[in-house]
Amino acid sequence: MRYALLLAFVVLCPAARANPHPDPQAVPQDAPAFFAKDVGTNPGRVLDAADVLRRSLPMLRVRIDHDAAQESWSFGRAVREDSGTPGLVGRSAHRDPYGSYRAELVDSLGAVIAHDALGTGSQMRLLTRALSFRFPMPAAFPVLLRIYAENPQSGEIELVLVRELALVDVETSGESRHFQPPEIRELRSATAAPKVVMTIYAEAYREARRATFFEDAARLVRALDASDFPLKERIEVLAVFSPSANALGAARDLGRPIPERDSFLGLYFPYWNDFGRWYHVVYPTREERFRAALASAPYDYPVALVDDSAYWGVGNYRELTAIPARNGSFTYLFLHELGHSFGLNEEYEGGGPTELQFATDVEEPWSQNITFLRNPAALKWREHVATTTPIPTPASYWRTVGRFGAYPGGYADSEPQGQSHKPGFACTMASGATFCPICRQALETQVRFDAGEARR
Repeated sequence: MRYALLLAFVVLCPAARANPHPDPQAVPQDAPAFFAKDVGTNPGRVLDAADVLRRSLPMLRVRIDHDAAQESWSFGRAVREDSGTPGLVGRSAHRDPYGSYRAELVDSLGAVIAHDALGTGSQMRLLTRALSFRFPMPAAFPVLLRIYAENPQSGEIELVLVRELALVDVETSGESRHFQPPEIRELRSATAAPKVVMTIYAEAYREARRATFFEDAARLVRALDASDFPLKERIEVLAVFSPSANALGAARDLGRPIPERDSFLGLYFPYWNDFGRWYHVVYPTREERFRAALASAPYDYPVALVDDSAYWGVGNYRELTAIPARNGSFTYLFLHELGHSFGLNEEYEGGGPTELQFATDVEEPWSQNITFLRNPAALKWREHVATTTPIPTPASYWRTVGRFGAYPGGYADSEPQGQSHKPGFACTMASGATFCPICRQALETQVRFDAGEARR
């Protein structure tokens, strides 16, 4: 009874239900006109779904399953699918220093031929219960697959699985039994090269709300265009609709075994991992359903637009961005969670721990906008900090001088508490309307890497 009352409180209390800033009244609100159907609506250009896949690049998607009880990893499945982009092929040639879970393919001569990385923090493996990596389809088999994962205690990236893959191990993806053939529209074309692809997926929209989804997706494009997100000219935006049988509904414990959610992407509140704030995020109830749905179109950045109006949101590095379509802080939620999917962490305090928490004993989080300041001389964003700025930087310095530094705070209430420092105040990764220069630079660097450019 006590647990039931607590759960009812966290679900119904708006201030508690937040992965973005914990106070929904403190973040920017969209003007009512922003939600009007007849203001700037662009339903986009309808594409032939079969042709979209024919023009996509062949990928090798590998699923690795995680056993929480044994803290062990095992090979799940290898699938050939047409979800690739030129950016994915380009970046696969470079090792990604970010991501708490990493993978590589090695050819018969011992050369690494492809890389991939995803996920922020030690909770990721418990939320998804499986990880999916994508590589350009190898020209020859066998190949050796190596998987590396963040140790949940030390934070060290460790080799956790080695598996040889022969061509016979690779299945061919077909039409999924989970969803109807999708409708795909192009909402925004890239005007500069090399481009990256942001693909918006309808989640929890019934068939009768098909037109509403495309209107909502067009609104997301307007939010992107009006923002200070860098290199927008490189971003192509697709929208993908397939109807869901289930609405999202309120967060609750649905019992075990965990039922597969009958929606396009199969997302639900991850009650199976009670990290403290599971009721404000959504994750796949089945990794295979989720990835099969994403593969209905090419993607670099998958965005789930959920037919819901509550204040919540989730972003995790290379895994997904998901937001409610009708909340009054739509633009803020989208940009804040998109920042998370690019590896940025929280710059606010309070609200409880988040699932973006790194291992407790990690020496230094790889997120680009927080530091534990073990080595002040190696501050990640030191180029933005004046040499006269005290490190660590007292909050009074921001109020009086207004310069970037290393201010105690950020990282919500995640463990270890009291060690995190952030660049400043009022960024979108806290409750601001715009990204700070440190985060904008991190986002630009990430877009360039995702388009195939090596990190400097």
